Amino acid sequence: MSWLKSKPSRSWARLGRVYIIPTKFGFAFSGGAILMILIGSAYQNNLVNLLGFFMLAILFTAMIATHNNIKGIEISRVETVSGFAGEHFPVSLVVHNSGRNTKSNCDFTIKNFKKIAQYDARAIIPPRGDARLLASFQSPERGVHGLSRFVLSTTAPFGLFYAWQIRTSEAVATIFPRRKGELKWTESTGGEIGHLKRASGAEDFKEHRLYQPGDSLRRVDWLAFARGRQLMSKEFDETAGAGLHFDFQKLRDIETEARLEQLTKWIDLAIQLGQPFTLSIPGKKFGPDQGLAFAHRAWTELAKFPSANVDSAKNRNA
Repeated sequence: MSWLKSKPSRSWARLGRVYIIPTKFGFAFSGGAILMILIGSAYQNNLVNLLGFFMLAILFTAMIATHNNIKGIEISRVETVSGFAGEHFPVSLVVHNSGRNTKSNCDFTIKNFKKIAQYDARAIIPPRGDARLLASFQSPERGVHGLSRFVLSTTAPFGLFYAWQIRTSEAVATIFPRRKGELKWTESTGGEIGHLKRASGAEDFKEHRLYQPGDSLRRVDWLAFARGRQLMSKEFDETAGAGLHFDFQKLRDIETEARLEQLTKWIDLAIQLGQPFTLSIPGKKFGPDQGLAFAHRAWTELAKFPSANVDSAKNRNA
C-alpha cells in the first residue's frame, strides 16, 4: 500500500501498484476523529476519547478495505471502440478479478480523454471472474487514437479513501468524422439531386431470412415476430447496382475535412432509410452494400483518410 499526499505523476507511477489518498469526506472524518480525541483529553472525558479512537479505527479499516477493493483488478480486454467526432463514444472495459474476494463499485478513466459518464458504477466483480465496466468519453477529432493508459479506481466501501492503479492497453478508438453537411446527394442511377428513388423491383417481396445485426429495421417482419416467430428480415428483388453513390472526388468545392463530414452524414442518412450505397474515395471503392456493419466499415475508412495537412506536407517535400 502506498500513501501519498497527492496523485502520483503518470511518468513515474508504477503499473499495477495501488495508490491511496483520503477523499474530502475522509479528510473531514479524520479531522473530526482527532478533534474528538483532543476534546476528550482536554476535559478528561473517557466517552469522548472512546468515540475519537473508534472513529480512527473506522478510518484505518476503511483504508485497508478500499485498498483491497481495487487490488488484483486487471484489464482482460477493451472491446471495439468507435464514435463520431464532436460527440460521445462508449468504452466497454472487461476486467478480471484475480483475488479471492468480491470487488464492487470500481471505476475507470483513460489518460487524455475527458470522461462524460459511468454507467455501471456498482458492478460486482466476482472472485476469479470477469465483469464489464461501461463509460462514455468526449470524442477527439477524427482518426485512430491509442487508449494507452487506464486508471482503475474505487472509493468503496465507505467513501473515505480514493484508491487507484494504472494499467496499460494496446486498444485504439476509431473516431469517425462529424456527421455534418448541408449538401444533398446524387443517385448513381442518374436521379435528380436531393430526390430518392426506390430501386426497380424493390417492392417485389422475395423471401424471409433470419435477422442479422445491421439489417434495416424497416425490413423486419414485425407481424411475424408478434405471432411468436423468430425475428426475420424481408428480402426484395432489387436491380444489381441500384442505390446511392457517394464520391469523394465529386465534392470539389469544399475542403477535405468538410468532404469527409458530408460523406459521413450521407452514409448515416442512407442507413436510416435502409438504402444500399457505394462509397468512393481516392484509390478505393466500397459497395454497393447496406447495413450498419457496412456503414462502420465505410466510416472507418473515412476516419483513416489522410488529413489536408498531411497532403500539403507531402506536396512541399515533393
